Parts: sequence; structure tokens; C-alpha cells
Amino acid sequence: MEEQKTGDAVTPTPSKPVLPKKLQWYQRCVLGVFGVLMRLWTRSLRFHFGADVQAVIDAGLPPAVLILWHNRLFVAPEFFRRFMPERKTAAIISASSDGAWLAGFFEQLGIKPIRGSRHGRGAQAFREMVKTSRAGYDVGITPDGSRGPIYDMKAGASTLALRTGAPILLLSYNFSKAWRAKSWDRFYIPVPFSRVEVKIDAIGDGRKLAGGDAKQAAVVLKDRLDAITEDAESFNT
Repeated sequence: MEEQKTGDAVTPTPSKPVLPKKLQWYQRCVLGVFGVLMRLWTRSLRFHFGADVQAVIDAGLPPAVLILWHNRLFVAPEFFRRFMPERKTAAIISASSDGAWLAGFFEQLGIKPIRGSRHGRGAQAFREMVKTSRAGYDVGITPDGSRGPIYDMKAGASTLALRTGAPILLLSYNFSKAWRAKSWDRFYIPVPFSRVEVKIDAIGDGRKLAGGDAKQAAVVLKDRLDAITEDAESFNT
């Protein structure tokens, strides 16, 4: 907020809103080619899961808060395309130039991007998430993104669940064969035609989680998400 003097009075003038970065037309062309290759890649993967996951798929849950670690994002759109195609999904994505690429890719897959993080447009993004959830969308959040630390459960996801009362789905995709990027989160890139084991921990009304305390709820969510996550580099499960 800036101040502007008018005579003896000082009138506050609103600061300019932070706008998310957008792709240029030629970048969208590159993204289109990448999107085709990405879809071919992910469609070669073999998803495996048990009766508990199938029960969640069949249950027809109301709009939920979807929580998964950032390094498992590669396969999430394909899983929902195959097994929950009727659900409308939105995802929180960084407002940075890097996030613009992911937002463009998600749009190609029919996923509504909500641009922002604690590093930029945080308050605006949270309001958009609440509005989008109430409009009937699942809202996906990577609580350790977009810069880490890895497997750090920030309170944003639990705060959203407490605010909306939406059920929570903790998701983990564990890979039989995968390369790992040299990024802060050691991002997983599954080998084509490999197996992906899907784990889901479903939680009911988010308003009842940890007595309504967002910070304590984040602790509970981290413990439960860690319990269904495999990563030999970081912890044993």
C-alpha cells in the first residue's frame, strides 16, 4: 500500500496486485508438443491399488481437498483421467514463470489451475481455492511445494479443509522403477510401462480434524501421508 499526499491529507493508494506469469504463444506451442509426449508416457504406466482405493473411487465423494507430495505430481493427472474422469479438479500452482508451464499443461488436461503460493499471491490464491471448492471442484495441493523443504506439511492444506469442511484425500503414488530429478524434492519420473502403486487415506469432514487447529491438523496429515509414502532416500516405510 502506497501513500499519496493531497494537500495536508495523506490518502492511501492500493498497491498493484501481483499477477501470475503467463506463457507466450510460442511457448504454448512447445507445451502442446510436450503434452502429447507426456500423455503417451503416462498412459503406458500400470496403476495398481487395493480394495480400499477402489472403494474411494466408487464412493462418489463430495468435492475434496487432495493432498500429495510435490515429487509425485507426474502421474496424478493420468490417475484421475483414468479412474475418476467425472470429477472436476483444480490445483494450486506457483505464480512464477516455472509455474506457468505447469499451469498450461494442466489446462490441456482439463485441470483448473489456481496460481499462487506463500511466495506470491498467497492470500488471493487461498480465496480462489475456497471459492473453487465450493463450486464443486476437488482442489489439489502439494503442501511442500513449490520450493520445499521436501515432505514439509505446511498448514495451507489443513486450513483449506477446516474452512470448507471438505473431505480430505491423502494420495501417494509409489513407483516400481523411476528416475529422480536433481531438484529440491528429488522429483519422480517413472520409467515407461512401469508399475505405480496407489495409496489413499480418506478423512471425513475436515472441520473435525485435530479439533479445528490448523497447525496440529498439519502434523496429523503429515504423519498419515508419510505412512503411505515410500522413499528410501528420506525415510523407511
